[in-house]
Amino acid sequence: MHTIRQANLNDLNTLFVIENRVFNNDPFALSKSSFRYHLQKNIIFGIEVDEKIAGYILWLKRKDSYRLYSLAVDNDFQGLGLASKLLENSFENLKDKKRFTLEVKVENKKAIKLYKKFGFKIKKVLKDYYEDSDGFLMEMRS
Repeated sequence: MHTIRQANLNDLNTLFVIENRVFNNDPFALSKSSFRYHLQKNIIFGIEVDEKIAGYILWLKRKDSYRLYSLAVDNDFQGLGLASKLLENSFENLKDKKRFTLEVKVENKKAIKLYKKFGFKIKKVLKDYYEDSDGFLMEMRS
């Protein structure tokens, strides 16, 4: 059984641990101070399995849209459909905007497939967006 709720400062350490496990040695991984900032200024939904946060999704609120900034499911909980549940929950709860964007590494086929399943389309290639690869800008309009 799982539940999804808005994360808060009490979840800071758990979110940071998940980030480091999932994005190990990734220069884009969020720092603890970045999480603290986003918990106060943006929207993070956490998904709990057996009352333990197993993953999160971070949305940056823009004037006319939401930008999916980060999505991570702890290694021990991958393959259970939790990322899909976080996306479904997001679209149910972020109805005040009609446009959603994200950036993703071009070789992250698993994530691209997931985002396409939810209606995201590749808008353009972002040359050298990441330290080690190009990225795609993807967009979905509801």
